[in-house]
Amino acid sequence: MSPASRRLAASGETAHQVPAADEMIAEALLTATAETLYNPHPDKPGPLPEARPVPTPDQESWTQAKEPSRQPREVWSAPDRAADRPFQERPEPLSGDAVVTAALRRGLPVDEAVTTSIRTAGTLDTGQWRSLCHSLMAHPETRRAGVAGAALIAQRVGLRELAWDLLRQLGPDDAARLAPAEYVRAGIAMASPDVARTAATWVRHGIVSDAPVLLDLARLLFIADEAALAAEALDAARRATGLTDQVQASIDHLAPWIEKAHRPAAPARVPAGHVSFAVLDYKAPDENVASTNIGDTVQTVASLGHLLRHEGLRLHGDAAVTEPVRLLAGRVRPEHVVPGPGADVDLTLVQRDMSRLDAVPENTWMLAYGWYMHSQFDLRFDFPFHENLQPLFVSFHINKHAVLTPTAVDYLRAHGPIGCRDWTTVHLLLNAGVPAFFSGCLTTTVDTVFPAGFTPAPAGAPAVYVDTAVPEHDAAAESVTHLYPEVRRNSFARNVRDAVDLLDAYRSRYSHVVTSRLHAFLPAWSIGADVDFRPRNDADIRFAGLLDADEAGRRAMQRRIRDVVAPAMSRILAGATRDEVYATWAATVASEVELARAVHATPVAVPPGTCDVAGIVAGVRATRTLVEAVSPRGGTGAALNIAVALDGNLRSQMEVVVAGVVRHTDRPVRVVALTRDHTPADHARLAALFPEVTFEWYSCDGIDYGPVLGMLKHITVATMDRLLLPDLLPHLDRVLYHDLDALCVVDVAELYDTDLGGAPLAARPSISYNYRHGVGNVIRSTRLLQHDPGAARDLVRAMMQRHRHGYQGFNAGILVLDLAVMRADGFTTEFVPYAERYGLNDQDVLNAYAGSRYRVLDARWNAWPTQELVTEPGLIHWAGPVKPWHEDRYILLKEHWTAAETWLAARR
Repeated sequence: MSPASRRLAASGETAHQVPAADEMIAEALLTATAETLYNPHPDKPGPLPEARPVPTPDQESWTQAKEPSRQPREVWSAPDRAADRPFQERPEPLSGDAVVTAALRRGLPVDEAVTTSIRTAGTLDTGQWRSLCHSLMAHPETRRAGVAGAALIAQRVGLRELAWDLLRQLGPDDAARLAPAEYVRAGIAMASPDVARTAATWVRHGIVSDAPVLLDLARLLFIADEAALAAEALDAARRATGLTDQVQASIDHLAPWIEKAHRPAAPARVPAGHVSFAVLDYKAPDENVASTNIGDTVQTVASLGHLLRHEGLRLHGDAAVTEPVRLLAGRVRPEHVVPGPGADVDLTLVQRDMSRLDAVPENTWMLAYGWYMHSQFDLRFDFPFHENLQPLFVSFHINKHAVLTPTAVDYLRAHGPIGCRDWTTVHLLLNAGVPAFFSGCLTTTVDTVFPAGFTPAPAGAPAVYVDTAVPEHDAAAESVTHLYPEVRRNSFARNVRDAVDLLDAYRSRYSHVVTSRLHAFLPAWSIGADVDFRPRNDADIRFAGLLDADEAGRRAMQRRIRDVVAPAMSRILAGATRDEVYATWAATVASEVELARAVHATPVAVPPGTCDVAGIVAGVRATRTLVEAVSPRGGTGAALNIAVALDGNLRSQMEVVVAGVVRHTDRPVRVVALTRDHTPADHARLAALFPEVTFEWYSCDGIDYGPVLGMLKHITVATMDRLLLPDLLPHLDRVLYHDLDALCVVDVAELYDTDLGGAPLAARPSISYNYRHGVGNVIRSTRLLQHDPGAARDLVRAMMQRHRHGYQGFNAGILVLDLAVMRADGFTTEFVPYAERYGLNDQDVLNAYAGSRYRVLDARWNAWPTQELVTEPGLIHWAGPVKPWHEDRYILLKEHWTAAETWLAARR
């Protein structure tokens, strides 16, 4: 295995051991028999796979984390792109039954029918598909189909550990037949040391013979730094069946990238006395993220203005790069020229999203700006940059948690302070301990290379609408897009010419520009066009500090960027050392960093709201109905205070939940019920069923928390009522909050007595990759606010002030609450208004409050059968839309719910 194949394990991620590839291959290929599938169902006994974590190395700095190839590495931890989308309604897809039936009618065996149907579905009703696959898993003759299908679903929804736990239950022959690319992807994501060799065996022995699948394997092996194996897979794809024109085009796109990785080119020699400078381009091996946006090239044009404005430069390098840059050099406005002795500058083209494969000379300087969040094949971000690059960060934007790995944070600290395009990035970086300041957008300075003496659009010239609809009343207007596929294929020189021509047209061909794109609005404004910005989402956090800047603010932004870049650029061109340049940069921006820290530390005002929290609490408390236990238990230990919140439609579920608690403990039990649509008859019924339980009933009917934008469709507003618990129960200091789609199957006394160590609550962290990161959840919530940018920015700043960098979000279905601590923190008064102000649901509110300050519960106390392999649960939680009382679906571990119902029926 090449040195480049060795990887770092990411902090906090879990890697799972798998059998050695040679053992797996020998078992599969020599005997042609599949491994026995393990059974994850306790109702059908059988051995379970043991997931043994591989020890994670101590945290290493970015300089220590380099591999023999001297490229900093991170474990493959890019998120599913769906993670960036807010909660939204989706069109109802075809049922899994119908899709699988259609596949069976085409003659596919059951396991292939299931995996093919899931793989090709554009949208999935994941609850329905899970039920189908779990049902198949419960029967020996269809278990393989269920395991493979459930694994594919898990991978699609970001449950990486579950996907790998399931996929490795398949023998290598069945993995190759049913889910080869998914198997390799999961193995890479979970840092399996042998998955690449397994894939190589599939390729070399023709076990995988379909061209699109071989192409996928080539992509995955490439991103796993197995360039030689990737080349083999790509060659096999060229000869395989299923080679369509589209697959051939993708092969042609990937081939040069694999060649660059397999046979790295030596960097050009930079003569002594010359300055090496990088020019950013936007090609990428992943066709889905390689830029098709000419606005990216507009940013490059703007960045080059900060180099070319310095007097007397002599440009050297490949003509494909130097010629378009010389074109720009001839356009520099005289008023922006910086006098100087001149310098010899060698230009190198560097790809923003894959710089590690570029032939970059040592000590190459670059301006680092814009967006660095394009993961390659949803597995890897190419950040930090190539180690030979020395970046000055200005107009930098980041909002993806997965990019800010420990190595990336160390890298940014080492190359700071970081000039940020927006205030969101400022707050994220300051929260991570990276010195940062608000610079604004680099494209405001693109006028450097757009001479002032242009001929404006003639009278009667049409307006142009850029990536926004042309209204009916302006039929003469033209329409332009910044997104077109030729950008991905065109040379750097062609894209530069097209970007310049497009901007020139905005001020000389069109009377007026209307656009939804930031990198059309700001550069058009910069060069003197009449432009109107109409963003699709005013609250987009990318616009924080940009959208609210008026004419004077944008002029100040221009001056600030020019003023902070020029001194450091002068030092670079004068041949100063790295340390001298960064010292100049730090001194130049020191006052801006202090200003940013002051803004970051300024307290965010408590959210206003129309609901009177104190009045609501008083009104609910006035409805208190206490029903004492008729036959109280005399067991040792304090009473277990169990809190539930429900509507009238969950009456029977509450009975089952209480039964689960009562039947497994000898401790006294008190149930605090926050209800809607309940009557005294409900009180009497529960008292009769559970004479050993004391009930406190509170009526929450009529409470309005405002527009809760993040409310999930399978959740009702009744769950919001639990936010009142600290102030509603001044006589209690601790409760166990218990969702009604959960059931304890052992004595919960151990859970109830959890030592919180001063934390306000104990909870289990979320395990879905898409929802486990606290910052990602905050940013997702801001996208629901649409036209309330003030609320979006306040929420980001408040959370960055309140919680440490890298905190994990938690599931709020099962919580041990220290009500005394929450009362001391003023939780109810301060955080209930978050629902109205920021649109947060109750789980989001609790995360906003506790965030990084909670005690982590063991997984057995909030076990999720649809999200993990559950073996010895203490408390089962059917989180999500599929519930154990559904009669039309197979539900994992439903037998526990049924047993509780049977026990309860005997009491009636």
